[in-house]
Amino acid sequence: ICCYRKPKTRRAKRFLEKREPKLNENTKNAMLIKGGNANLTVTEVLKDIYAVKKPFAVLYKRKNITRPFEDQTSLEFFSKKSDCSLFLFGSHNKKRPNNLIIGRMFDYHVLDMIELGVDKFVSLKDIKNSKCPEGTKPMLIFAGDMFDVNEEYRRLKSLLI
Repeated sequence: ICCYRKPKTRRAKRFLEKREPKLNENTKNAMLIKGGNANLTVTEVLKDIYAVKKPFAVLYKRKNITRPFEDQTSLEFFSKKSDCSLFLFGSHNKKRPNNLIIGRMFDYHVLDMIELGVDKFVSLKDIKNSKCPEGTKPMLIFAGDMFDVNEEYRRLKSLLI
């Protein structure tokens, strides 16, 4: 059990035992957060990623006015609330259209973040066989030497995997 907190009830004890370090870690949960000014493209991207990662994802549909690079306290609060170690934040504005911020958490604190932009997006609805069974893992292909040589690309690859 955790060294800094003693449980007062059996329910609290079970809860703290679930959060203890384990030999085989559970699959990481992801929280998908819609920004304060997200357009239709960003919303569709978040919905599609939620559909692919469904049993291990939490989708926040309400607009959350936050800036992850400036203040991470709201992300850390949501992470603790939903017990998620990955996050995807979608927003849209004039300088950064169709913006996605992907990040990792460690001990409910932001570890690293990468900002990406969406250029061409095809929704799962537009694909004929878009029925995706729950728990299906997508196939990722990283073409080129940049994903092994450049540190930024290597970090992106590790974050997406």
